Amino acid sequence: MSLWDNYKQSPFSPQGGFDMLFGHNDPSKDANRYMDQIPGVADKYFNPFIKSGQQAGEKLQGQYDKMMDPTAFMDEIMGKYKMSKGAEYQRDQLGQGISATAAAGGIAGTPDHQRQFGEMSEGIMSQDMHQYLMDALGIHAGALSGEQDIYGKGFNASGSAADMIGGNLASQGTMAYQQANQKNMDRNAMRNALMKALAQGAGAGG
Repeated sequence: MSLWDNYKQSPFSPQGGFDMLFGHNDPSKDANRYMDQIPGVADKYFNPFIKSGQQAGEKLQGQYDKMMDPTAFMDEIMGKYKMSKGAEYQRDQLGQGISATAAAGGIAGTPDHQRQFGEMSEGIMSQDMHQYLMDALGIHAGALSGEQDIYGKGFNASGSAADMIGGNLASQGTMAYQQANQKNMDRNAMRNALMKALAQGAGAGG
């Protein structure tokens, strides 16, 4: 620090003496001690939702990309199909009935008997596959809805955090401007007072 800087802050300078007599607090420093904590608070409380929203968005994008090709999407779902236990039991029961009827009619093991059993099995499987598809699509839709909800909360949290931090920066900027402006006004007032005093002193001496 230069000799001039030391003098300006000393009680012998006009500004230093003024501050010493009347006191001078910088309100922006006190306010900034709290405002500087806002980004950390925003990160602590909003960031978990923001991260979850980002992850949900990635999952949603992947699912939407798959659904752009409906045939491939349906093939992927139906590729995991396996006849349900209920359908297997129904098929077995009806098969036993058809076999008993065929045996009584003397057509057991004939092409007609095999045709009847095949049609019955195909009908049960078709109904079971349709039910499987409806259930799978329902579960998939529920999962998408849940991920969309998480994504929406993450988006809202991101906006809230941005608003909070942006408002904090705006407040700090306003205070910094007001502080600088006030310092300029104080310096101008002090300079004018000194010049006035010097002019009065010169006039009295003349």
